[in-house]
Amino acid sequence: MRPTVIAVALSALIAPVAAGLFVLQSSSSPPAQMEPTAATASDAEEIASAPPIDLLAPGTPPDAPSALADLVAADPQAARDLVRSALLAEPEMLEEAIAALEASREAQAEAERTLSLMEQREALLDVSHAAVLGNPEGTITLVEFLDYNCGFCKRAHGDVLRLIEAEPNLRVLVRDFPVLGPESLEAAQVAIAFRQAGGDMAAFIDRMMRETDRRADAVFAREVALSLGADEATLDAGINDQAALEAVGATYAIADALSIRGTPAFIVGDELLMGAVGFDRLMQAVHAQGTQLPER
Repeated sequence: MRPTVIAVALSALIAPVAAGLFVLQSSSSPPAQMEPTAATASDAEEIASAPPIDLLAPGTPPDAPSALADLVAADPQAARDLVRSALLAEPEMLEEAIAALEASREAQAEAERTLSLMEQREALLDVSHAAVLGNPEGTITLVEFLDYNCGFCKRAHGDVLRLIEAEPNLRVLVRDFPVLGPESLEAAQVAIAFRQAGGDMAAFIDRMMRETDRRADAVFAREVALSLGADEATLDAGINDQAALEAVGATYAIADALSIRGTPAFIVGDELLMGAVGFDRLMQAVHAQGTQLPER
């Protein structure tokens, strides 16, 4: 079979294959590092609805796809054999099809994230639920989702401090996002109580992030807050105040809307960065945003 015809065959038949209508049989086993997966009908619909790709080489009959479709309807076994032959002859075509589908899904997910960011903008920039670092009046805003027990957050902390030093027009909003268990939630409640009492959050966050020997919990976070001058009675009242949990709940709601599942996460303008991406990547996002953020 000529390669061009093979390509047309695969293009015409990949949707029913993805839907599970054909079972391709082969004596070879999948690579050990790859788990076999089952295609679904939605995969087939997505591939079938994608814009057509011109796989026809000069000289190929223009009605070849319809002829192959007729073959699928008339003789599924022959169609299965045709697909199997195509994959064995040019298996890279299947990789290309999968890559195209993944790229399409990623583009759709990115569009949905951008829309969600627009919808969550007001809540995201609400300073009543965040610690403000850097320049409080800065026109460039970086939002960080942080857990005090997150090792990657501790790694990224130095990058955030460098950003603040390097970009005088940068405002950093640190939102408590405790995802690593009850102790993280306790530490977040203390942090919120300390912030609401007017405590020095830059110093508090720095102390918490630099600690590597002790796990952050209510006891340790309280010790840090008191060492930074917090009034004990005011701090304890704030820790037990429902407002602390409401602040955490507000951050959970934003994270859920933006599909943020872990820490650290950073948002600059319409860009969402997951993980400890490093100083250079953060600075790139900050510079790209410039002064184009919507008015607060």
